[in-house]
Amino acid sequence: MEASAPRASHIEAEPLEWQPRVMWASARLLSGAVSFFFASFLFAYFYLRLLDTNHGWKIGAVNPSLGLGIVIMLVLVASGVLMRVAARDPLRMVSLGSAALALAFLAIVLQVVEWTTLGFGPASGAYASVFVGWTSCYTVLIIPFLYWMETQVAVVWREKRESTPHSTELITAGLESCSFLWAFYVATGVIAFVVLYII
Repeated sequence: MEASAPRASHIEAEPLEWQPRVMWASARLLSGAVSFFFASFLFAYFYLRLLDTNHGWKIGAVNPSLGLGIVIMLVLVASGVLMRVAARDPLRMVSLGSAALALAFLAIVLQVVEWTTLGFGPASGAYASVFVGWTSCYTVLIIPFLYWMETQVAVVWREKRESTPHSTELITAGLESCSFLWAFYVATGVIAFVVLYII
């Protein structure tokens, strides 16, 4: 297999066979970054709850809708499962990947609906600040996943439709990496749900 073309004569070309492994490793490294990013909210939650300075953990009626929280979480879990199944069955990638993409988008819509029905804002105590910050960051970061999932679906769809000469190994690595990272991200959302709605 030939090496990819260098951008300059003094830069050594990267062998194409490395690319699937690089994608696999990148997905795991991004999982670590996601973990550390949301660990800050987890720390803030327990630290502020333990301190409860001036009894300001919750000021007023600070009760997010458990029903909406459950629905959002179930939609995200279904999206994560569908994407993992799609990655393991490329023949059904277009249909299952599209469904996973639609469910991820639906989760964003449902989260926006929840924000409009909260009845409290980030100034309603420490819990409210953590809730709004955590759910806002989590929801915004779903958008890059929507783009990545869409590109994976599009590549497989184009491959089927036009029989374009892409590396099957590279496509498989892309699907696996995307589905792994999305499933990991959904798992962090499950943790957020348990912390913010149940504990």
